[in-house]
Amino acid sequence: MKVMKASEIKEDIYNKLVGLNYSRKENYLYETNEIEWYELGGEVQGIILSFPTRHIDWFVDLMDIEDLDREQQFYLFHSSGKTFLVDTQGYNYPRYIVQLVGFEDEFGSTEFMDGAVRISDMLIFENVVKSLASELKQIGFDKEDIAEYLKTKIKELV
Repeated sequence: MKVMKASEIKEDIYNKLVGLNYSRKENYLYETNEIEWYELGGEVQGIILSFPTRHIDWFVDLMDIEDLDREQQFYLFHSSGKTFLVDTQGYNYPRYIVQLVGFEDEFGSTEFMDGAVRISDMLIFENVVKSLASELKQIGFDKEDIAEYLKTKIKELV
């Protein structure tokens, strides 16, 4: 899906996006206002899904984030199983932010993460897993043992 910039959004949808009940200049995600994802309507939801996603730590001071692209007005922030819509209004920090309640219920964390991971990273991961699984199968390990081994290794890294 193409990342939508503010200048590419129809005026009525843009006006809906900037008119949401955002919190202004909040320091922490847990201080933000909330809106129901399901109440936004399909066209607004579709545009929101096109915004770039950024994973951030739950306890990061939002005012310390000063590296957002001024040309990309809207972002989705994801943290601790919650999703937030950010409107920078052309600044390089999250000036306005609101939690999208119910977003994860519709898309689930696995699907959301699949969309957020770079394709090249996923290809590397898949090739490494296939290679390891092939090597372990050749020396006699079954699928369940290999899966358990890989889960253990991943838990050690995360």
